[in-house]
Amino acid sequence: MKRIFELNHNDVTTFSKKELIKTIKKSEGRTIMCETVISSQSMVYGVSNPELAASFGADMITLNTFDFNMPFVFGLEDFDIVDENVASSYIKLGKQIKANSTNNDYIRNLKNILGRFVGVNMEPVPEGFLYPKGLQLNEENLKKAIKLGFDYIVITGNPNTGVTINTIVEGIKKAVDILGDRVMIIAGKMHGAGRENVYDPQILKDFANAGADVVMIPAPGTVPGMDQDLAKRQIEVIHEAGALAKTAMGTSQESASINVIEKIGLMSKMAGADVIHIGDAGHCGIADPENIMALSIAIRGKRHTYRRMSYSIRK
Repeated sequence: MKRIFELNHNDVTTFSKKELIKTIKKSEGRTIMCETVISSQSMVYGVSNPELAASFGADMITLNTFDFNMPFVFGLEDFDIVDENVASSYIKLGKQIKANSTNNDYIRNLKNILGRFVGVNMEPVPEGFLYPKGLQLNEENLKKAIKLGFDYIVITGNPNTGVTINTIVEGIKKAVDILGDRVMIIAGKMHGAGRENVYDPQILKDFANAGADVVMIPAPGTVPGMDQDLAKRQIEVIHEAGALAKTAMGTSQESASINVIEKIGLMSKMAGADVIHIGDAGHCGIADPENIMALSIAIRGKRHTYRRMSYSIRK
């Protein structure tokens, strides 16, 4: 089994959930996930945020604010649509989004461009909570995740979505029932999301016991009280429960100095993280690209970072 930064285009586009989990384990804490907002103009016009993240060394790309009812990734297909006439541009974009809604290969086509594993945030919002249906974790969207070809889903809560610990647990159970062995399930919290941070180890066990393949916690230094020692204790609990562990920086530090990113990456690795996540709260819905590369170099060196960056253009 290859390590994740050694995979080629064919590996990424054909791997099963089981193989994805194996390659993460084989990589010994050197897997990088990058989250990107795809519902607003990308950082570089004509280049999508997922493409930018891949080119700077990410192994896994998570789409935030992807709407299952209106699939569209800015920067991927709007280069020839948007022009000086704002009104006509919006009409053209609307037509493209409508066409995308019936394209079952939309995400597979994105994966073919990226050569990376692609996942999506899904919000298990409480019943009756006012939130776009296309962003919610529900039966319809879970089935679409399989149909579109997502490699994994991330069950979590963006700020002010009403997501609670209980809705995350119930969301995991629903996802397990529908996704089975076809799509990897990641669940947890990277910050309070307008509510509470997770410090109780029993909650982490509950996530794993409910069926999460990967349990997410805040990276050391990203939320109050989360240092390397606490992260290590939490990760030990997650591993004992049979799941992989992911540390996430999602408190806007993804646009901090390179020195900060390197420290968070090394503390995460020393704590035992299997996956290290860098969030989307930089300019235009993506971490500073230099910070993505700096994180990669910090946890696996230039050799494997440059290899990963080069594979972004090789099939």
